[in-house]
Amino acid sequence: MRLSFLTAGAALLLCQSVAMAQTNTPPTKDANGEPSANATKAASGSLGSQMRDSLQKAGFTNIKMAPSSFVVSATDKDGNPVVMTVTPDSFTTVTEEGGKGPKSGGAGSEDSTSASSGSEFVSVANNDELGSKLIGLDIYNSAKQDIGQIKDIAMSERGRAQAYIVSVGGFLGMGEHYIAVNPSAITVTYSDSDKKWHAAMNATADQLKAAPEFKYSGRWSGSRS
Repeated sequence: MRLSFLTAGAALLLCQSVAMAQTNTPPTKDANGEPSANATKAASGSLGSQMRDSLQKAGFTNIKMAPSSFVVSATDKDGNPVVMTVTPDSFTTVTEEGGKGPKSGGAGSEDSTSASSGSEFVSVANNDELGSKLIGLDIYNSAKQDIGQIKDIAMSERGRAQAYIVSVGGFLGMGEHYIAVNPSAITVTYSDSDKKWHAAMNATADQLKAAPEFKYSGRWSGSRS
């Protein structure tokens, strides 16, 4: 479930570059007191160069820009395609060719997601996981021990997977016992050879025992209508 997006730090660097360039570029006006076309073109070119340099330093390649509106398409350091619009006050990043939704926010925001018109339906990338395939999946550690099973997925209000609810009681030699695990700590793969999904997590019995217990209570214990 990878989402490739411009980090807040990189976005802040870009926005600061644009703002500084706008502040430091002296305006040249025509006879009517309006910015001349040549001055506008020069300023745009200067801003574009600074933005390109900032993106390259952040690890982006294959950068293509529309200088007048600062629409940028690039490939991030992980090889994922991204399209960005950048202004001195905000940035918007649209990611994943598979149709992932846009991510937008102020220059300092880390996780602001907003739905745009027509984004109710999307395409699913063929390397994404499905919840129905994850739930019930046994997890093995590096010692090939079956340490638990994914029983549930905790979602944020925005629909993002916050945790996998894992049953570890059997491995720990006790009764029903759940823990909430960061999705990034569990590696989920699909094997073409056996046509099966696999989950792996490097965790020992002591680490699992020390993990806070997750209990179905409150709204989590409510029934579905």
